[in-house]
Amino acid sequence: MVYDSTKVLLRSIIQSLETADEAEWDDRLELSNECAYEMAQMARRSSQPCRENGAGAQWPADIPDSRKAIQAVPHVKAMMTAIRHRDQATALESAKAALAAM
Repeated sequence: MVYDSTKVLLRSIIQSLETADEAEWDDRLELSNECAYEMAQMARRSSQPCRENGAGAQWPADIPDSRKAIQAVPHVKAMMTAIRHRDQATALESAKAALAAM
């Protein structure tokens, strides 16, 4: 499930940020890009109609995982910006906030 995979990615990013290894910035950025992509996929699911049994388009009633992902997106974007600027403290804070929102 994409939701669980995204949470695992966020935990991996947090663990990486908690170490002071300067050589890992490129890996962190790659993981954060993957995380943002997965969140966009979840958010897109909540805004697209689904088809059931060949009937007309129906909007999903409630997708809690998508709603949580949408709430975490601003934190992930802030985390990505901080990673690009190699701001470890801000990136870690944003990653933890994103995980908490999920």
